[in-house]
Amino acid sequence: MSLVITSNVAQEDNPEFSNAFKPFSYQNRLLNTMRIPPNSEIALQSAKINKNGLFILDRANAGFCHYFGTPISSDATKLAAGTVIENLDSSTTQPFRGTIGGGAAFNAGGRNERNIEDMALDLKAGLDACAFHPSLIIGKGTEGADGFTTGITAEAKYDSDNSFKGFEIVSTQDDAALTTRTNDDIVFDDISKNNSFNFTQDKGSVTSSDVDGFYVQNREYPIAQNGGVCVFDVTGANTGPWCVGLSRINKARDTGAGDFEYIPPYFDNSRTNGTLTSGRRVRGYYRYGDFVVCRVAGLIRVFQSGSDKGTVVGRSRINGIYMNEIIYYGGHGGPAAQVQASDVYSVRFTLNNEEMKIEVSDDKGAFTLLADHATLKSGGKNKCLNPVNAAEWAMYPVMAASGGAAGGKVLKLDSISHYSSYPKYTDTRYDEYDWWGWSQDNNETTFCLELEKRPWNDASNATLLAPKDIDSKGMNDYESLIITAKSVEYGDSTNECATTRILGFEGQPVSIPKTDLNKLVSTTVSASVPKLISNISLFIRLNNFTQNSINARQGTNSKIVAHLPRFDNSGNETGGLYFEPHEKTYLALGNTDEILINSFDVDIVYENETLCTALTAKTVVCFHIRQMK
Repeated sequence: MSLVITSNVAQEDNPEFSNAFKPFSYQNRLLNTMRIPPNSEIALQSAKINKNGLFILDRANAGFCHYFGTPISSDATKLAAGTVIENLDSSTTQPFRGTIGGGAAFNAGGRNERNIEDMALDLKAGLDACAFHPSLIIGKGTEGADGFTTGITAEAKYDSDNSFKGFEIVSTQDDAALTTRTNDDIVFDDISKNNSFNFTQDKGSVTSSDVDGFYVQNREYPIAQNGGVCVFDVTGANTGPWCVGLSRINKARDTGAGDFEYIPPYFDNSRTNGTLTSGRRVRGYYRYGDFVVCRVAGLIRVFQSGSDKGTVVGRSRINGIYMNEIIYYGGHGGPAAQVQASDVYSVRFTLNNEEMKIEVSDDKGAFTLLADHATLKSGGKNKCLNPVNAAEWAMYPVMAASGGAAGGKVLKLDSISHYSSYPKYTDTRYDEYDWWGWSQDNNETTFCLELEKRPWNDASNATLLAPKDIDSKGMNDYESLIITAKSVEYGDSTNECATTRILGFEGQPVSIPKTDLNKLVSTTVSASVPKLISNISLFIRLNNFTQNSINARQGTNSKIVAHLPRFDNSGNETGGLYFEPHEKTYLALGNTDEILINSFDVDIVYENETLCTALTAKTVVCFHIRQMK
């Protein structure tokens, strides 16, 4: 029988030493060859390691959600004041899934080991990757740069004695002066069916080249949520059909027979004729917009995207969403009669958080209200605008017009105001900061559809939801919440949230922000001290011996000889740990002849056999070798 003591070199942090002497991976070379007799077996005798208090992150414990919207609560006083909502169905947004570190370290199923300061940086990166509201995108970045930053910071906080007490997360909305792009700077992209229509453009004006007309989108900057304004001049096309408004950016969708259109993947395009296509479908394709004003048969009509279960007599069921008509006229706060298109010279859209307001001007430039929610709500459903929802947070100008017999129809985007720090649209990058873009790129539009089918957005449901306005340029009644555990109230998006312990929110899985005097700022602090523990088991692997074990998790043979549980013999889980099994588990070396050994190559690994770099200082591992009994 032989007792073998192995250890790493004491100065393992000296850069002159190679990884062969690290506390988690080392080699002990023997001065004299060791002879192991035939039919021997080996077991762990004992192990002494130093496991520091790093955060150990993997897919199982790194998930959280960020919710930016009106909080959910059952507090009767707050419900009456309108500062909270009763359930997720009353929200225009939803939790967005994030991963600490942005998920990059977990693609191969590996782990990240982080000290406190690095953990704060990784948390910030994770928040940047799932914060999609335009008011939070305040670090513009450039094409080719590594991602886009937000107005959310994450910092480690310490007591006066320098003991770690948790994290502070501060969300700051952009309140800088908006940038107004005038027609000199504006360009358009063709979004017609099959990109097949012909037009010319110059300084914000688009002119049809033939009878087909045009359907275009200004894919540069979306309208801002804190008072953004978008103005269209329609005088050059006001002798025939036209359409102007705002729309999310839709990828080309295969519509069969080799055709494609720029419509949402769940837009119901099954209707090809009839009353429900009027004003929406022209020359064999849909002119989609989330909020649009159209000239149809000489009259002004308004459409807004939404769902419709068809449960009201006279309404048709929609599979997904459609462009539902808003009856803005009739004496309930808007025009008494349907507006004559000949009286309209320009159309203006103004966005304040969730509240969209649409106005039209006469030949003297005087604007009057066409549609909104606040003024027209007394008319009930489908007679006022519904709130803007998260799938529509980034809306870009769209214009469409008939061509006339020989072309020459002109529409013009006079101006649009946007957040000065918001990134300019690119096909390859906008999914990093736009939830709708991210959802399309990742085939995750299911959650978008679920949001857009909520009662307040269903044309057959009488439920009205008052849009939230702005307050000091910030989103009124919005809070920036961190969700660290599965929440019934906040829905299925939270199912993978599992960061309550490592972020310090035990007993408070949905964070409760501190009361801030500044409406632009929302501050959240850990409710408990995050536990710096290595809450996983380790394994000892002896690489250069002939024993074999099976790592079923990996589905492969292994050289692991022993398991080091989370707690040592004294119940400790960090610091200096000592392990000695009460009963040894011997593995046969399978040697029918004598083995000559010149070194012991020892690794301390996780169950996926990656090295545990959370070990520091001195590691001592003792093995017991004997002939089989």
